[in-house]
Amino acid sequence: MSTKGKALEPGLRAWRYMKTVNAVKRFESTSSEKVSTPGQAFFDMRSAMDLSPTTGRSLSKRAVRNPHGGIPTEEQARSSSFIAFEEINQAVSALQRDGVYVFESRIPVETVERMRSSALSVPAQPRGLDTDPAPYPRSNPQVGRYDIDEDNTMASPEMQVYCSDPALALVAAQYLEQPVIQDQTALWWTTTQGSADAAMNAWLFHQDRDRLSFLKFFCYLTDVGPDNGPHTVVRGTHKRIPRILASDGRKNDDLVRRAGLWDRVIELTAPAGTIMAVDTVGLHKGQPPVADDRCVLQVEFATSLFGAQVDYPRFTMSDLAKERYAQMPQILQRWKFAH
Repeated sequence: MSTKGKALEPGLRAWRYMKTVNAVKRFESTSSEKVSTPGQAFFDMRSAMDLSPTTGRSLSKRAVRNPHGGIPTEEQARSSSFIAFEEINQAVSALQRDGVYVFESRIPVETVERMRSSALSVPAQPRGLDTDPAPYPRSNPQVGRYDIDEDNTMASPEMQVYCSDPALALVAAQYLEQPVIQDQTALWWTTTQGSADAAMNAWLFHQDRDRLSFLKFFCYLTDVGPDNGPHTVVRGTHKRIPRILASDGRKNDDLVRRAGLWDRVIELTAPAGTIMAVDTVGLHKGQPPVADDRCVLQVEFATSLFGAQVDYPRFTMSDLAKERYAQMPQILQRWKFAH
């Protein structure tokens, strides 16, 4: 970019901020099935987020005036399958301070085993290869990451329970200070075979910008030590970030060190069944595994479906999933085509 272009860029971001406010209002006013945001509007949102890590939350509070999401009741949150109700306030406070919280509550071992078994049996897409999905070849992986689509992820009743957990939704709603929608589920394996594709496999520091205001919950389905590719965050960057790191895109470790943030880097090592809440507006990455693979299940709650492509998973709901869908239809609105 030319010197003149760099000088103009802050003003352009502010202009894109206002364009995004108007685009979100138009998007939110439609009652039809939401599939995607126009490409230019999505670009404007991501560009405006260069202003500050809190820009997306500001946009959401300014533009999402009649939310389509919901907030679980205390009674619903107390019915959580995994999270103690008493941990909710503790989690929200830690997220406000650090942008990350590791729950003391864990998913039971036998439940994790069933979830992991499902992740090994359903089709997975090798990232970067133009081949048909097939079950993850754990004994002989060819690439650094294998992604499982949402339909196949939700084939597991245990994963349905995790992704619809009302305590997680309440943590998100209290932290984001708005009603929420369960907007994304992701499941993947990372392996020792992807060192040459660090950017593609999200093994470089970056900020997520697919939605306006959102919170992610990660669950390890395998034990994750220093050699298994732990999720890594830069504490506090969900609120403030040095200018040299503020733009969209990948950043290497040296740039984070030059910004004086290395003492805030946290590697989240933990046993299988551990649940973590992370505001991934802050800088984060996955470490490349060097000894063994890692399996992660992620669910995200957002204040709006504005942004990235919206998917509507199709799967057979368990009895508990049906009950939760009936109780929280706004939060679980993407499940409208499940049965």
